[in-house]
Parts: sequence; C-alpha cells; structure tokens
Amino acid sequence: MKEFRYHPEIKGLKVNEDGSEVLMNEHPVSLKIRNRGKHPFKFFYYKDIQIGLAKLVLECWSGMAPEPRLTAKHIDCDYTNYHYTNLRWGASGGNSKFPPKVDEETRNKIIEKLETNSNITLIAKEFGVSDTLIRRLKNKRELYGE
Repeated sequence: MKEFRYHPEIKGLKVNEDGSEVLMNEHPVSLKIRNRGKHPFKFFYYKDIQIGLAKLVLECWSGMAPEPRLTAKHIDCDYTNYHYTNLRWGASGGNSKFPPKVDEETRNKIIEKLETNSNITLIAKEFGVSDTLIRRLKNKRELYGE
C-alpha cells in the first residue's frame, strides 16, 4: 500500500509517493497529459492554475521550494518516473549546452603546470585539450588571480 501525504498549502489535496494517485477531499483528481515536446507533461488544474505532477509530488513529500524560481527536476531523466526519490528542486532549464571541457581537478593540475612555466602546447597534448583552453586558463589566472 502506498503512503499519501497532504499538500502543505492546498487544503484537502493529497498525493501518493509516486504521483499515480491524486486525491482532493478523498475524491480522485483527473490528470491531463500534454504530449507536445520531448517528454510527456502530467498536470491538473486547481482554481484555474495549472500544477505539474512533479512539482505537486515534490511539494507534498519534500516541502515547498526553498526559492520560488526553482522547479521540479527528474534526477534520472526518466520523465515517466514521478516517485519523490527521483525528484529534486533545481533551476529552470536543463543541463548546460556547453559543459566545461575539463573538471576542477584537471583544471588545478593544468594551472600547476603553468606555474612551472611549461610549454602551452605540451600541456595541451598531455591533457588532451586545445592550446586555446590552456591560454584561456592562463589569462584568467593572470587577470583574476585564480
């Protein structure tokens, strides 16, 4: 049997742990599904306001968003899994379109090599990145002291 929790602000509204059942004053609420875009979006209307199922489950199980600008995010990117353990609060938008080329640890190693005045081209070949990236790290370090 799945456990239910009440919504912290909407009286009488409760949701089970995976969002498969939503009850308002012990009556089932019909969820709508919008299939436009890449992923289906489950939602319902409450007083002419559209409320997404992921947001609703997260509000009931983890509390309200710490900041109003945060939205509900699926951790494993399975947009059909609305279990509260698969949801978290995150900034709107997805992953960065341009992720960093090197992680923090590699960046620090490159900066250490630059401090020993090694050749930029040799450092780039050693770490498998472009010499432009090495120059940018060097210039950033010189400008901002990072």
